[in-house]
Formats: sequence, C-alpha cells, structure tokens
Amino acid sequence: MTAASSNLVGLLPFPIPPRANAGYSSGWRRWLLGPRPDHVWERPALLSLLALSALLYTFGLDINGWANSYYSAAAMSGAQDWTAFLFGSSDSGNAISVDKPPLSLWIMSLSVRLFGLSSWSILLPQAAMGVASVYLLFRLVRTQTDTITGLAAGTFLAVTPVATVIFRYNNPDALLTLLMIGIAYCTLESIQRGKVQLLIMAGVLSGAAFLTKQLQVGLIIPAIGAAYFAFAPFGVFRRAGHLLLAATVAVVSGGWWFLLVQLTDPGRRPYVGGSRLNSIIELTMGYNGLDRLTGADAGRTMAPETQALAQDLDEGFQRFLQPQFSGQFGWFLPLAVAGLCMAVFLLWKRRGSKSYRAFLLLCVAWFICSASVLAFMSGIYHPYYALSVVPSLCALAAVGLMSFLRTQHRWQSRSLLAITLALTMTLAFVSAARSTNDFPGLPLVFLALWGLTIAVQLVPTKFPRVQWATTLLLLLALTIGPILWSINTVMSPHAGAGVVAGPSLRGVRTDHPDRQQLGPNVPLSFIAVMFGDVPNDGILRKIEAVPDEVTWATAVVGSESAANYQLELGRAVMPIGGFDGTDPYPTLEQFKTLVDQKRVGSLTVQNLPPLTSEGRGESARIVEWVRSNFAPDKFDGSEFYDLAQ
Repeated sequence: MTAASSNLVGLLPFPIPPRANAGYSSGWRRWLLGPRPDHVWERPALLSLLALSALLYTFGLDINGWANSYYSAAAMSGAQDWTAFLFGSSDSGNAISVDKPPLSLWIMSLSVRLFGLSSWSILLPQAAMGVASVYLLFRLVRTQTDTITGLAAGTFLAVTPVATVIFRYNNPDALLTLLMIGIAYCTLESIQRGKVQLLIMAGVLSGAAFLTKQLQVGLIIPAIGAAYFAFAPFGVFRRAGHLLLAATVAVVSGGWWFLLVQLTDPGRRPYVGGSRLNSIIELTMGYNGLDRLTGADAGRTMAPETQALAQDLDEGFQRFLQPQFSGQFGWFLPLAVAGLCMAVFLLWKRRGSKSYRAFLLLCVAWFICSASVLAFMSGIYHPYYALSVVPSLCALAAVGLMSFLRTQHRWQSRSLLAITLALTMTLAFVSAARSTNDFPGLPLVFLALWGLTIAVQLVPTKFPRVQWATTLLLLLALTIGPILWSINTVMSPHAGAGVVAGPSLRGVRTDHPDRQQLGPNVPLSFIAVMFGDVPNDGILRKIEAVPDEVTWATAVVGSESAANYQLELGRAVMPIGGFDGTDPYPTLEQFKTLVDQKRVGSLTVQNLPPLTSEGRGESARIVEWVRSNFAPDKFDGSEFYDLAQ
C-alpha cells in the first residue's frame, strides 16, 4: 500500500480494528489473511468479493444455451479447422469470417478443443474474464487510493447488470473490458513506478484489444495518453517518446493479423464478413468504425421498418435515461458524476500525489470519452455497449462515495450526498417502474428505502455504531437495485445478437429465446437477423442425408440462422451474405460454381433478412436462382432445396 493510501485509510467513515494476531508465519493463514501490514479484513473481503462474483457469473451458466450462436458457431469452426481458427471463420468450410477480429474467438475455440463443444466450454472463459476484471479494477483503485475504495469499485463492477450479462455471454466485450482495465492498470503503474516497460505492456494490451473489437479500444487511448503525458516522472520529450514507443508496440501487436488478412490471397482465406470489398481495412474503418458513429451501418443493412427498431433512442446524454439504458448501468451514475466533479476539482487545485492525480485524470477522461461516444453514436447500437463506460464509472463512483463518507461531519458534504442520493433514487424508481411485471411493488419499496437512507444521511452523528448502521443502510440502498437486476439476469435465458441485462421492460424481453416475448409487430425478417431461424426438424433430417464429403451441408441466408443449423448439425453451413445477408459473398456466379463442384449440398430458406426479402443483393439473386431451377421440399412454410439433384 502506498503512503497516500495509508493516509486515506485513516479517514475511513468508521473505525477499522487493526490486526490482532500479526505475528503468524507463512502458511495458509498468511495466504487467507494477507501480508502483515494489511488489516485483518482486507484479504477475506477481497476473496469474498471474487467468490461472489464467480458465483454470479457462473451459476446456471448453461441457461443461455449457445447465447449468441453467431460466435458459438465460429468457436466450433475454429476448434474443427485451423484456418477457420486463424481467420475467425463462421464456418469450418471458410466461406466467410465473422465481422470482428478473432482474439475472443481464439480463447473460446481453444476451450472447445480442450473440453468439447458445449455451452459451458464457450461461456466459462467469459465468466473467468469477469472475475479477473473485478480483481484488476480492485487492484487499480486500491493502489491509487485505499482498500475500502478498491473494494467499493470492484463491488460496483461486479453487480452492475450490464457487466453481469456480458460476463455470462460470448460477445467479445468481456475480453475487451478486461483488456481495457489492464491497459489502465499498466499505465498507472508505469507512472507511479517510473518504468517505461509497463507502458509498453499497456501498448501490447492495446494491440490485443484492437484484435478483439477493433477501434473500440480507442475509447481509452486519449485517457492513457493524457495521464502519462501529464504525470509521468520524465521530461516532456521522453514522455512523448515513450508514448510513441507504446503506440508502435500497439500497432505491431494488434496489426500483424490485419496485415496477414490483407496480404493473403482472397482465394485462400474466408471472405471478410461485414465488408463490401473483402477488405479488413474497410471493415475496421467502415462498418466497425466511423459507420457506427454516423449510422451508415444501419442504413446499408436494414429496411426502413427495421431501422426504426434499432434507432428509437434520441442522441444525447438523455439517452442514458431511456428504458433500454438506465437499468443497464445507471444505478451508480449520479454517484459517478459526483466523483467526476470531485476529481476535476482536485485536478484543478493540484491536490494529492502525482500518481493519484494521474488516476483521477485517467478515470475522468475515460468516462467522458466513452459516455460521449455512447450518447451520440447513431445507427446500430445495443445497450450492452454501455459496458465500455462501466469500469471508469465504478472507479469514480467509489471515489465519490468514500469522499462523501469521510467528510460527512460537514453539513455541505451531507447536503451534496443527499442530492446525489435523490438523483440515484429517481433513476432507481424509474427503472423499477418499467419492470413491474417482474418486480411488482418494487418502486414503492425503493421510495421507502431511499427516503429513509437520505434522511439518516442528513443527520450528523458521532457514535461509531450509528455510523456503521447508516453506512450499511446506504450500501444496501445503493446495491439492492443492481443486485436484483443481476440476479434476474442470472435466472433468465438470453439469446441473440442484442443481449440485455435485467427484467423485462413493460413486459417485453428483446433477448429472450422465446420469440413470443419480443413484443407485438416485430417483423420476422428482423428476428431472423437478431436471433436466426429455429432449425426445422424435417429440414435437419434432409440435411443429415447430405454426404460427409460435401464441404457445406447446406447454405442459409444470414449468419445467425446458418449458425443455428451448424450447431445442430455439427457440420459446416454456408452463411450466404454474412451476418445480415447483405455481404456480396458468394456472388451468384460463385455460388453456381460451388454447386457445380458439389461443394454445397443444399439450400435452406426460412425467414429471410430484410433486404434479401425485398429482393436486394447477391443473397436475393441466389435464392431466386435456386427457386427457379430446383424443386423445393416444404416443411411448415420453410423450403429445402437439394442442390445435388
């Protein structure tokens, strides 16, 4: 613990007893209770937090089944074929890749190779990343402040609903979050210790994050650069040189794969999913880059009626008050804003050590950058994107909370805390009022609990036991909402591309495997993109008859539908048109060639994606050609075409 940390421990809102038996030697008691200088409660508290986080992220994990089958099918393909592993192919026949870099898929594929294909082998690595993220955020905050603040930050992260759902899911955001916290930790350690090697490690992790979800790592890069350049214990030119060196390392560690894809003969690798020109550079700068900010990604992939489903949130920070966002991460948002204001004040007044101010600057810049992008981005976005804000939010919320508690003897501090808690109560009430189908009566319970909490915080007291009681009541009020939302997340199944934490919103669950809970008037074409079609038993039996030597047992328009069939069959299924059927691969001519070569055994047609159903794109041309030249076998409205006849 640093000297600054030791001073802060003396400012705890209630007395903590020192270690009573500090004379033990090495052994299990030393491991359990921690090194000699620590308080007796620190190590058990941390282990309890990590154990509860592990329970939260792993309990009934297989309730999610294949979760996002798009990535589960790619993990299966990577476990079956090394080329599919290297390029992140969605199918082991290497027709087309997923629309993200493959680092998170590599971890899942290796798990499948080791333990076999199952929901657990795919999702358990994500849970492990979640526990590691909680621990690393604790270490980051504790090193710069103290143990209590670190535990608060780790607890806030552990129970934030959007973190719970993602750390139980197979989207790449779990790995990205762990890497971003690691980048921040290495940078702050580099500043504090004066070791450029740790900044270089931050560069390596930045490259790995780029290999996970491309430009999204850019949300933390300005914070890293600002903190290091302002507070690293070197001259100005050396700081700039160190940052340039770290950036070079990041480009090398993350760019080698992109260079490999770009330079590989397109005939020897899968088509780059999500691109129009079979280019990884276009994918990075376009569909996964600027298009996410401008909304061009939605305009190119969705019909007008389905664009409305994806673009129903106004731009601006008021977006965080919308039902789709407030319950995901808003529980600690007012406290984080208070912590941000405190941090800005301390930075302005130059209070605290350089390493502590570097920590504050990093958290403030990270939070503002992530929140601003999330608030103003257009096009295709999902509520789980809020996870990029959560680590910095939790750190600032912990700083704000402990600052309030340590100055609660001042009436100004108690008044500001009451205002912050009133805003928190309002968000909690609104979130609960939207979910009364799952939690009837909870809004009134929140009002009563928060009313009592705010009232007792306004009354000063000098009695330690009363301070303990009021602090515990405050912690209960702060965490009861996100804990209930997280428990509901654990107990509910989730599926599809747009996973959402917590209970239903006015009775509607947009990520429930039961399509009946999606709400009325949702087009089948939209469901086909987000969830994929449920494989038809009759068609499955037909596909199983396709000879094993055929590369793709069947072809299906859209990656989610193709993934569902692939996971059922255990064989490669060609996803015509990529994720939403709009990628120009294969072209009609290429598909005809593959059929002539007996490499595609059949075509399955169920609910087509929006633009395909409108007759637009190569996927529509392929469906029209097959319908014109082959006789269908129909099963409950679905069509199966034997292309070998």
